[in-house]
Amino acid sequence: MSYTIVGLFGSQDQTKAVSESLEKKGFKDSDYIVYINQSKPVEKSFWSKLFTDDIDQEATAVDSLITSVAINNDTELQLAKDAFRENKVVNTYELPEVDFAKAVDLDYIKKVVALKAKALIYAMPEIKTSSSEMSTGINSEVSSNT
Repeated sequence: MSYTIVGLFGSQDQTKAVSESLEKKGFKDSDYIVYINQSKPVEKSFWSKLFTDDIDQEATAVDSLITSVAINNDTELQLAKDAFRENKVVNTYELPEVDFAKAVDLDYIKKVVALKAKALIYAMPEIKTSSSEMSTGINSEVSSNT
């Protein structure tokens, strides 16, 4: 059973801490990948923000950190999750269908995670709300004050 677990962290500033945590848990350099975004977000000028409607994709890029770890057994899975938790992981994705050799390609990992996230959204149970109770609350206040 060899697969990949992916952690999403809030900032690339956590790169060193995440790497150190994984290594303290017994993972080798070759057991994990930390994807580093070389391009820094570019801020639009004040005037450009005021007078243009277009969205600068580079300026709105999130400075998040993505880390993939090779998992071979349940013990390694728990150790990786512990290392992620210690570093305030935003979200963790277990990808049993992704061999670690494929995890080298960040674009591939992003696509798999996006598909998994969509599947979770569509699998959520439908929640029903009653709209009639929402509208009578304000009506009762308005009619009692007149």
